[in-house]
Amino acid sequence: MNDRKIAANATLRQRRDRQLVQRILAGDEAALRGFMREYFPRLYRYTRHRLRNASDVEDVVQVTLTQAARRLETYRGEATLLTWLIQICRHEIARQCRQNQREADLMAPFLDDDVLRSVVESVATDSTPESDNRRIQLIGLVQFTLDQLPEHYAAALELKYIEGCNSKEIAQRLRISDEATQSLLARARRAFREVCGVALRTAM
Repeated sequence: MNDRKIAANATLRQRRDRQLVQRILAGDEAALRGFMREYFPRLYRYTRHRLRNASDVEDVVQVTLTQAARRLETYRGEATLLTWLIQICRHEIARQCRQNQREADLMAPFLDDDVLRSVVESVATDSTPESDNRRIQLIGLVQFTLDQLPEHYAAALELKYIEGCNSKEIAQRLRISDEATQSLLARARRAFREVCGVALRTAM
């Protein structure tokens, strides 16, 4: 298939998707059922390869479709409806992964920070009730710190260290330039250290 035909097919698909969304927003229940029937299995297949637990997969897909239904008015047809849905689904998968990860996994994304690394290494050398409790407290502190940061700082850190996005992907997700992304990450890491650094050193 040549590039012109691919582009034409994409344009037709986006037009069809816009029409489907307009029908749903107008209250067409048949269009809504068709939307669910078409995209549930596609999102399920996408999610199944990224999550192990079948119940988690179904939960993520349900939440994705629910979120999408609430935000349909924001769909502008600049990408296909499937691409738009997958963006929402990726966010929900990341959220589910964060919820399911074991304690050590929750700490791992931030181990490149010197303050955090030194603390984690200090409690990882043995396994005692005391060290386990300290690790749990540190994990809670990391999560608390993220919650205290400005939303765009927390979002940038989660995209980089939890979802594993590179700077270009983060720039695309946040709709800023690559240079602005690098600056944002630097400020976010600095803010993270400022919020929890003293408490972490005290825990050592």
